[in-house]
Amino acid sequence: MVTVLSVLTGITILLDLDKQQSAAPAAVADVIAWTPLSLQVPALCFFMLVLGTGPVATDLVSGAARTTWLTVNGRGIAYAAKSAVGVAFGTGTAAASALLGALSCAVTLAAAGTSQPAWDEIVAPAARFVVWMGCWALLCLATVALLRSRTVSVLFLVLWPLLGERIAGALLGYVPGLDGIGNWLPFAAGRAMLTDVSAYAEEDRSFVRALIGSHLPTPTAAAVFCLSTAAFAGAGMWAYCRKDLKKT
Repeated sequence: MVTVLSVLTGITILLDLDKQQSAAPAAVADVIAWTPLSLQVPALCFFMLVLGTGPVATDLVSGAARTTWLTVNGRGIAYAAKSAVGVAFGTGTAAASALLGALSCAVTLAAAGTSQPAWDEIVAPAARFVVWMGCWALLCLATVALLRSRTVSVLFLVLWPLLGERIAGALLGYVPGLDGIGNWLPFAAGRAMLTDVSAYAEEDRSFVRALIGSHLPTPTAAAVFCLSTAAFAGAGMWAYCRKDLKKT
């Protein structure tokens, strides 16, 4: 599915890009990350959600954790190893998807006789895309470690970024001194990290910022999302190492 979506990115690029700025690097990078039909990132997230919640959930729910801990001689080592594998898989999949999408775009633009973008300027947005997926893998692991339920964790990771955080940000905005706090919430910052607003027409940018939910500049948004992920991953490691196993 990921491969198909990556190839479709190139096939549909001429429909998604502004005809007057068809080869602008920011626009091409945004297309590679989000298309076709804005499914690229959600599809990769769902793919990692299924795989990323499995290792820790299996340990804690099935009772296999004790065997794992004895094998590697430590709970922390076990969690770190699972995190490393998850990050490697998430970043590797995202990198392959971005590369395949870029190649598909290049071939499509060449076939259509459209000028190629400055591909070296797409490296930074693509790198943020890859880092974001690595962070998502860590968030999946940490959520299961904290909630100790794969089903609840999946529901949380689906609903919180889409609805829960937006509602929380809106409510916190009524607290004196917290006006604008929604801009700094993790997933709002994560969306701002991924989406280059400059890729959109001037008249569409306000609407895009409203969808993102954050006005943070890209470097700041990336730092907020990565630091939030690190804190959440640390909490997940603590929970994995400290909590007793679920009795079956």
